[in-house]
Amino acid sequence: MNRRTPLLVLAGVVAVGCGSTSGGATRTPAPKSSSSPRSSPTPTASAPVWTVTTLTDANGLTAVACPIAGLCVAVDNGGNALISTNPTGGASAWTTVDIDSTNSLNAVACPSATLCVAVDDSGQVIVSTNPTGGASAWKATDVDSNYVFEAVSCPTASLCIAADEEGNIASSANPTGPASAWKVVAADGANPGGFQTLSCPAPSLCVAGDLNGNLVTTTNPIGGASAWTLLALDSPAGGSNEIGVVTCPTTTLCLASASGSAGKPIYTSTNPTGGLAAWTPMIGVDSGAPLDGLWCQSSTLCVAEDVASDVVTTSDPTGGASAWTTFVVGTSNHLTGGATCASASLCVAVGDQDVVTSTDP
Repeated sequence: MNRRTPLLVLAGVVAVGCGSTSGGATRTPAPKSSSSPRSSPTPTASAPVWTVTTLTDANGLTAVACPIAGLCVAVDNGGNALISTNPTGGASAWTTVDIDSTNSLNAVACPSATLCVAVDDSGQVIVSTNPTGGASAWKATDVDSNYVFEAVSCPTASLCIAADEEGNIASSANPTGPASAWKVVAADGANPGGFQTLSCPAPSLCVAGDLNGNLVTTTNPIGGASAWTLLALDSPAGGSNEIGVVTCPTTTLCLASASGSAGKPIYTSTNPTGGLAAWTPMIGVDSGAPLDGLWCQSSTLCVAEDVASDVVTTSDPTGGASAWTTFVVGTSNHLTGGATCASASLCVAVGDQDVVTSTDP
């Protein structure tokens, strides 16, 4: 799942979105946690099915992936993976493993329980075929030297795509292989804003978003730079919007969340490669709060997390803002985070030191 850093921060906002940040963006670490774990009280009527657990990790959580209900892997901005085989089991159910020294891990994808791929701010991919096997089970490979990877997506165990904040795409049909197994191409046009989000639901579709309000799409993610098409989705005159999060549960449904001075729409498309006309803006979801996590498990379940203290869900993602419901779950305000679902009966969001879970999202 991808780490998002919205340009607009709602400090002190109360009740009211699996990434990717690019050239020139200021990278702001999440605040430090309190000294002891915290679990949420009994859910209230405003948040009936979401539970908040605060971990003892001193760093800010940036992304999470749960390939199955029995495995979730979160990453933080201090080089750690936080791993659980019982993600609803409270703080003690999560184990912190240093897999990348002090680098910031910005995104993680796990296409299966036997493959997880994380990316960092030094252009490395950190891969494990045994995510619960401890630090020695993870291997770092320098793929995109000195550039900051912000997003990664693996539609299968034999295809992973990563995106950096300079507008480059790295792809591999052998993600556990050496650096030579990865190909890096420039894919964000002549004036790259730099990528900060990426979603590839299948080998035949990838959609990336950048800081200039552009989407870049392809039906052949390993096909080189010319295989990617740029769409100026949300870069209106007199304002600027970054594409903060893209999620595509299938090849026929994608959502893209924008945030910036020009507003905060969510764009939806049932034909993601169909050009600008195929994308429709939706205004007013979560009262326009910036999202730092957005995941659609299917066409009937989407979960978003905003930068304040809320989770937003829908069973009809193209049904307009009124089809989305906001739950006040009481997390800390945060600049980085992510969301994912292992299934319709387990969704997990992370931000700051908080893990938010639901078995009935």
